[in-house]
Amino acid sequence: MRQLARAIMIIVGIGIALPLIIGFIFGIPPGLILALIASTLALQATASPVGVGLGLPPEIIISVMVCFALGMVIGIYEILDTMALTSPKVKGWLDKTEKKMGKLKRFHKYGPFCCIFISCIPGLGLYSTPMIAWILRWNKWLSIIFTVLGFAIVTVFFMLLTMGIIS
Repeated sequence: MRQLARAIMIIVGIGIALPLIIGFIFGIPPGLILALIASTLALQATASPVGVGLGLPPEIIISVMVCFALGMVIGIYEILDTMALTSPKVKGWLDKTEKKMGKLKRFHKYGPFCCIFISCIPGLGLYSTPMIAWILRWNKWLSIIFTVLGFAIVTVFFMLLTMGIIS
């Protein structure tokens, strides 16, 4: 339970509280920040047009969405690690996977870079990428960085598309 509580605290702290603090610092009403967070929860990286529609500055949109993504990805990893600690079946399955991945040295070494591209796929995106990286036993922190980077790239792309800067 402690591990699960930690995951929830990470998601709430980084994914919700930090964006609210950013909004407070820049004088953005909490309702607008929460609306963007809720949109990001549902639409993932394609929620940046909602932020544009709410009249939020681009740097706020990106900051809020990236904080949310970081909180979610780290939180998902914490939940998955909890499953590995509490379930002998999951632990055994992961050990088998890790043994098989050990044979694919390059895939194991460079796998986290794939997170940039996996996180851009609609439907997989933000929530599935950490699971894929965790199952394949890729480096946790590199996978987190590259997942959030891919999410940020898609966020900026959709924001620029909405603003008419690219077509």
